[in-house]
Amino acid sequence: MSRSQWRGGVPGRGAVAALAVMAVAVAGCAAHPSSAADGVGDQARPGVAVSGEASTGRAPLPAGEQGTRQQVPWPKVGPGWFVAQWSRQRPHVPGQPVKPKPVTLFLVDPAGGRYSLMTVPWSSPAAMPLVDWSGDGQRLLLQNGASAVVLDLRSGAISQFFVGESGGPLGFTAPDGLAVLANSGGGHPHLERFSLTGQLQHSYPSSFGGGGRFSGSALDTPDGTRIAVSTTAGVELLTNAGQPAGFLPVSKQVNDCHLVRWWTTSELLAGCFPRKGSAMGAQQLWLVPTSGARPAPLTASPPARGDNGDLTAWPIPAGVYLTDAGACGVAYVAKLKPDHRTTPISVPGVTGGSTSVIGAYHGTLALRWNPPCGAGAELMWFSPEAGMTKPLLGPHANGGGVAGVLAYGADDPNR
Repeated sequence: MSRSQWRGGVPGRGAVAALAVMAVAVAGCAAHPSSAADGVGDQARPGVAVSGEASTGRAPLPAGEQGTRQQVPWPKVGPGWFVAQWSRQRPHVPGQPVKPKPVTLFLVDPAGGRYSLMTVPWSSPAAMPLVDWSGDGQRLLLQNGASAVVLDLRSGAISQFFVGESGGPLGFTAPDGLAVLANSGGGHPHLERFSLTGQLQHSYPSSFGGGGRFSGSALDTPDGTRIAVSTTAGVELLTNAGQPAGFLPVSKQVNDCHLVRWWTTSELLAGCFPRKGSAMGAQQLWLVPTSGARPAPLTASPPARGDNGDLTAWPIPAGVYLTDAGACGVAYVAKLKPDHRTTPISVPGVTGGSTSVIGAYHGTLALRWNPPCGAGAELMWFSPEAGMTKPLLGPHANGGGVAGVLAYGADDPNR
């Protein structure tokens, strides 16, 4: 990999190894066993229609090369890959009318090779906000108002169905994404599970034995056997059939918790707000064990000066890195200190705008950078150890800008 592909200083010996790993294609990920107990959404695994079989033995494309849907090495799609919406939208003056451009859906491999899956009008369901990527890498979940949109990445087939008056889709079921979890919305919001074509499979309670009501977020356990549901009193664990499997209070110091992602296979990362004090309004991150052990704060409250809320966090060998909220709605990358407060991190080539961590892979962070003044967003790798960045999609890779992006397995620590 040439130094010209990276922005930043010359890497040290340990960093060279990290950068070399990033250029290697990901081997096909192992399938997670599905449990047939108590109505698991993924228990009935349908046959997967295969298109472009000749492509399955190919290696992923190298950095900067572009291919088609037929060239995607589907068995190799897994950790380190991205699905992204991209357009040729040019920088614009704020306040001036913008003529939307068509949107191209890309798969991007760890080395930076990209595959154009389809190009659609900006108003197409395939251009709506991205919600989740199925664990088998085959489907994309998008949101069109109160409707869920399921897009088959191989064929381009779309299924769209209504999920609630004021709710929306939350994510695919684990481990393979054979059903959809959704917030029903309305006057008594509750969790529902739908088939990939919109058939209601199960409706879950709106209130629970722990004394709380459903508060809008839910995550399947990585093995797909239980569901963690946020409530006004803490976190409820449910079987897939809706039976109680444990109540997890977070802390009397916080309320309004929502589920961010899985930290480990048995520990949830939750975002909560303090009940009172000077830190009111600043989100704090908590680790919530599903064993029932006492939860612990990952980040401090009150936070460091300039930290207006800790949004998400990713552990890598170099430390724990976060997306923090700054002033005026701007996000930035920060590192967790021993005192549980955060400190901003300088990212080479990133000046101004808003930057978020969207994933991690082999000790390297995946970032989305939204430059200031309406310029197109960029997807990039960032190696904290090397102090270098590598653009994957957007202005410094192929022009245009990234409209939406998901990292494979971002909610699952197994991936």
